[in-house]
Amino acid sequence: MKKILLCTMLALLLATNVRGQDSTRLKRIEFVLGASLGLSLVDYVGFDLLKVGHNAPAGYIPPVWYRFFQGAVQAAVTYFLYKAFGIKSAIALNLMWWTWLDDWGFYGWANLLNPPYPWVDRATAYIPDDLYGASWTPVGLVRKNSQYIRSNTLIAQAVIGLSISMAILW
Repeated sequence: MKKILLCTMLALLLATNVRGQDSTRLKRIEFVLGASLGLSLVDYVGFDLLKVGHNAPAGYIPPVWYRFFQGAVQAAVTYFLYKAFGIKSAIALNLMWWTWLDDWGFYGWANLLNPPYPWVDRATAYIPDDLYGASWTPVGLVRKNSQYIRSNTLIAQAVIGLSISMAILW
């Protein structure tokens, strides 16, 4: 699982540096993938700073204002993409977020950076193989509130979201 996360992060980083004939299309793809990586990094750093600041145990749930902060950052990045590259870029970025790709990126950053405790690191940053809850994703919305989503379903959903986003941008 960790190898998959690291490979995905590496592929996204490499994809943001691709140059070619159609520079507008590639630039749009670069910015959207970079924005997705950036949003997951903001989540990783922000969550861990809060966790350290509150000397929080495992299973820490950040305060509501933090979620509003994340939403404001995402709205600002979405607006920038919309103004710079059009509505397709804004839709693609938010589709990647909605399908759990940015959350997958959170785990990828933890595995890539591997900071010391109490930050989330390789020893603790794994997507459980048993069950995981993500009620705001497409699969989560069609399930009952008490049901969890298996990790392989979330990963498949994220890959599908990335694929559809790339098709939108193409």
